[in-house]
Amino acid sequence: MPLNLENLRSEKFATRVPDETLDNFVKNAGEYFTALDRDISKINPIDAIDIIPAMAAFAEYFECESRWQQLTLHALDVLRKGISRSLIHEFASFSGMSHVGFAINDLANKFPKAQPFLQGINKILCNNLLKYMKKSDTVEFMTAANYEVILGLSGPLSYLLSINEKNEQITDLIEQIVNAFIRRSKDTTLLGQQMTGWHYYPSKVEKAYMTEDAPNGIVNYGLSHGMAGPLVTLALAHKKGLRLNGLKGAINGLVAEFMRGLYHDEDNTVQWPGRITAEQYLGLEPKQQVPRQQSWCYGSVGILRSLYIVGVVMGDRQTEKFAIDEMVKIAEMPLEKYMLSQPIVCHGLAGTAAILDIMYQDTGRREFLTKVTEMVEVSATYSTEIFLESEKKIANARSISSRATLHEHLEGYNGIVQTIFSILKGRPTGHEKRLLML
Repeated sequence: MPLNLENLRSEKFATRVPDETLDNFVKNAGEYFTALDRDISKINPIDAIDIIPAMAAFAEYFECESRWQQLTLHALDVLRKGISRSLIHEFASFSGMSHVGFAINDLANKFPKAQPFLQGINKILCNNLLKYMKKSDTVEFMTAANYEVILGLSGPLSYLLSINEKNEQITDLIEQIVNAFIRRSKDTTLLGQQMTGWHYYPSKVEKAYMTEDAPNGIVNYGLSHGMAGPLVTLALAHKKGLRLNGLKGAINGLVAEFMRGLYHDEDNTVQWPGRITAEQYLGLEPKQQVPRQQSWCYGSVGILRSLYIVGVVMGDRQTEKFAIDEMVKIAEMPLEKYMLSQPIVCHGLAGTAAILDIMYQDTGRREFLTKVTEMVEVSATYSTEIFLESEKKIANARSISSRATLHEHLEGYNGIVQTIFSILKGRPTGHEKRLLML
């Protein structure tokens, strides 16, 4: 077994959990890194991106330093070859060059010898972004879903704002993206009515996941694919001292958009409609107002965390208080009301627990800590075997092929282990920045 489980078990963690929960987590972490040791020769470049920060996070608990080096260097080599073969998205913060940047930055923070590689990654990312931003004045650019955090520009903007390296090219790119978002924030006209500029036409990939036709486009409130992405990143740009004409107005406009779009369910829990058609947004067709998963990607917890960040950064006490009050109500809900059937980060317990943990660190409200502890307890019951079997059952019930993976962060076991470890340590990582939780 690569990890020294006794050393991990005896760690003085910042967040206290029951002994049984800690024992389960330690065992699961050991299982994960044993599987990684077994699978290392088979990993692909996308796996490698998420494996590298896991190696950085658990480096001190490895039994053998040389084995840690072998595994880490192999992952770096697989990643390097994937980049050279163009298997990594040009700039995305999920399976793209911004994702790589976040991962290598976590490694370089602990092991400075990785700095030259990180600088090379940053150079490639900036060149790719400069090329992409040349299209920013086109109609196609201004009506696409290119502002989101998964595959769009909110991801690289967050990354460029977070890194220590600053030069004229990086500063220019930050301003270009922010200015594109400011332009995007201006209302347009559609079907004879005023339409938010954040409206877009879905790609073929997104259409494949949609149950409704949307010939006139859609409006998306989610954090993973919607308006919450630019809401957070514009606020982070303001926090970094950027003062461009229209920036504050764009932020305030997005806050107003979310306040207009909310509703409360039968339990008086605040909700947003997720992804809706243009007709639904304009009130020409009805939209469902039902309880939704309390997840990072589309749930209220992700949106409320976004609004909280904006409230704090912009000195908007009303929005900050609204976000805290509504999040406390969610923290006090029974866990079954969260509608989360998986322990993963994206739409599962780990991602929501990470948000509530950061809310606890920011506010000191015990309601958040209580729910985080409960979620960690449940998540820690999933061994690697139980996780893979559970994911297979869920996929079968939905008549889809299982996408269960051990080494991916967003929807895999890697993310569960790293997130619980981050919560126990009381120390958020690059993952939480990449997910716009910070």
